[in-house]
Amino acid sequence: MATNVPNQGQFLGDIATFLTGVRDSFGALENKRDYITAMGGVTFLTAAAPDGLGMTTADADALIATLDQHHDLDQHYTGVTAAPLLNYEQNGAAYWGGR
Repeated sequence: MATNVPNQGQFLGDIATFLTGVRDSFGALENKRDYITAMGGVTFLTAAAPDGLGMTTADADALIATLDQHHDLDQHYTGVTAAPLLNYEQNGAAYWGGR
């Protein structure tokens, strides 16, 4: 006999929430990547405020590389192309901000 069986509606609703969160997060990352590109890429990221974010070149390069890698993962997620084998979780860890 099963114990602690969750409410079916709540359980499936939670799964739907997590899956739409993944979908929405990929879209948001793609939008940030596109914005950075449209603003000038590394030049925008390294320019001092108010013209840019004032990042170091190394940090800007790392951010762009991470967003590019997650773009590859998004392309795999949406069925466009297969993503290369990378540790996407670790590649994004520097931007978690302790979360």
